[in-house]
Amino acid sequence: MKRHLFLLALTILIVVASELQVPAIMPEMARDLGVDTGRIGLLVSFFALGMALGGPVIAYALRDLPPKKALLTVVAAYAIPELLVPLVHDYWWVALMRVLTGCLAGAAVGLSVAYAARLAPSPNKIGEAVSIVLSGIMAGIVIGLPVSHFIASRWNWQATFYVLGAAASLVFLLSLLTLPDRSAASADDSAQDLRNLRLPRLWSRYLVSFLTIGSAYAAFSYFTPLLEQSAGFSTDATTLILLAYGLCSLVGNLIVGKLADNHAVGVLRFGHALLFVSLGVLAIASQSQPLVLAMVLIVGLAGVTMNPPLVTRVVEVGGSGNLVATVHMSVITLGITVGTAVSAGTISAFGDDPAVAMWTGSAFALLAAVALAFQTGRKRSTDPLEDRKEVA
Repeated sequence: MKRHLFLLALTILIVVASELQVPAIMPEMARDLGVDTGRIGLLVSFFALGMALGGPVIAYALRDLPPKKALLTVVAAYAIPELLVPLVHDYWWVALMRVLTGCLAGAAVGLSVAYAARLAPSPNKIGEAVSIVLSGIMAGIVIGLPVSHFIASRWNWQATFYVLGAAASLVFLLSLLTLPDRSAASADDSAQDLRNLRLPRLWSRYLVSFLTIGSAYAAFSYFTPLLEQSAGFSTDATTLILLAYGLCSLVGNLIVGKLADNHAVGVLRFGHALLFVSLGVLAIASQSQPLVLAMVLIVGLAGVTMNPPLVTRVVEVGGSGNLVATVHMSVITLGITVGTAVSAGTISAFGDDPAVAMWTGSAFALLAAVALAFQTGRKRSTDPLEDRKEVA
């Protein structure tokens, strides 16, 4: 059964790699499409916006299909705009393709997680099954950005889209041949998830997730131009640094994951402080290679790695249902959209300097810390009816 879970993790790896390919190839795309770095950064926002808004819509539209058929439909459709991007040469057509790819990627993540729950051998193994599938996120961070940067530096930026489109096609074939069939999810589970979404405390925790991941991506999306243009690293050195960043994210995820269940608030407070300080240092000392290298690695340890405690705090209030989890993913990707878009605006307003994005990320981290401080931190009642009383 685990081989099926690893195949679902591979699906998530590919869509995460697709999300990260644009930050890896910003300078090349900007030159070729004749736009500035800030506008290329908006492509990251467009992709994340598609994930946040389009992903749940697609997943909802396919709710009556068996999970295998629904996932195969999404993966097959995902490969199409990924392969079309190199064939268009206008910025706004590329932007449209990124929105479509983001919609399908968001649905692929949600459907993969739901599928994992259905493939678990018993109810008390659902968490383990889902964790295996979500490991594709960290693997995508490790692989996606540096590999895309390497491919673009050796050939061209268009090649990265061909590679990921072909990879999605291969995953489609493997899934078609090997994934087991399961019946469609019941309507009762979706109804309970919908009721849980009425909890005000759940949305306050969504807010912390929005600001936390927004902080990480407001800066991270502009690491490539920061490393090459501001700090003066070579293309090859940038590839290695981005790989090291991904490895730090993988290690940080393992460490944070072990602490998240019992120390979620403490981990988030520490992570917000690290982000605030490290991004501030990056903004101030963007031309100092040793400091830039050290701070980039610290952001790797304390950025997107805060997903486990964010998820833990959401589950405390809203449970682990598919709809609550899907909306949480939408909120997180909306944070990516807003964080990257705000940085794009501030970069354009202050002379196309990628160091400005570090200030934006630092400000988001401060807001996340303030939002967390205003929350009670009270754990969810063991009786779900008690939590529902808050709706009244």
